[in-house]
Amino acid sequence: LPPPPAIFRFLAEYSSIDPRMFGTYTPVDCRDMAQNTVNPVAARLQQELGITSCFSVPVAHCLHSFAIVIDGTSFGRVVYSGDCRPSVQLASAGKGADLLIHEATFEDGMEAEAALKRHSTVGEALSIGKRMNVQGAIVLTHFSQRYPRIPPMPSSSSYSEDIPAIFAFDFMKLTPSNIQKASLLTSAVSLLYPEDGGGGADETEDLDIIMEGSSSRDCQLTANDLLGIPGAFAAASNVDYRR
Repeated sequence: LPPPPAIFRFLAEYSSIDPRMFGTYTPVDCRDMAQNTVNPVAARLQQELGITSCFSVPVAHCLHSFAIVIDGTSFGRVVYSGDCRPSVQLASAGKGADLLIHEATFEDGMEAEAALKRHSTVGEALSIGKRMNVQGAIVLTHFSQRYPRIPPMPSSSSYSEDIPAIFAFDFMKLTPSNIQKASLLTSAVSLLYPEDGGGGADETEDLDIIMEGSSSRDCQLTANDLLGIPGAFAAASNVDYRR
């Protein structure tokens, strides 16, 4: 288990409450897994999982943020960015990856906000894949909850159209045999969400207006109404959706 060091303190405290946690993981500090160093669990990874190489790459997000590069998986070389800004160092370290999993919190056009919050846009993530010379597919994930729709794809100049780009969603399970087909789902999944949902505080205000003018008897919210407002299902209200 190679999380930031603070996670180990949390797990140790949690183990005092739930003893079942003891012995279920081997702690490895990301800082001890840097490229061109000896991974302290390298032998175990190869013996039990067939992993031939596993190293961390520091990225710009918060303290102790790392991406990871893994060789020897069923996909081949897998690179996982974690939360981060686009990283030239990661693109170099993961060169020739078979699968890149990269965060894409913001849609294109929000580069300033992405930089401020130390995240990436869809286009920035794809550009890292292009620079990394990804061979198999790019999986985009960690989309902001403000968007109730699939983010639009940028112009093809920022990435290679020959490499499938997949938008991840909850409970998605990718295998080497279905990953090519997964990229074909994007247009279909887009139909599940409205294109004019917009974004930002105005939508929350719209939700408040709807809720204030509704009761459990006269509420007539449709699926499109709810899907068009981010956070609708997390809003506190006395509206009864069961009927």
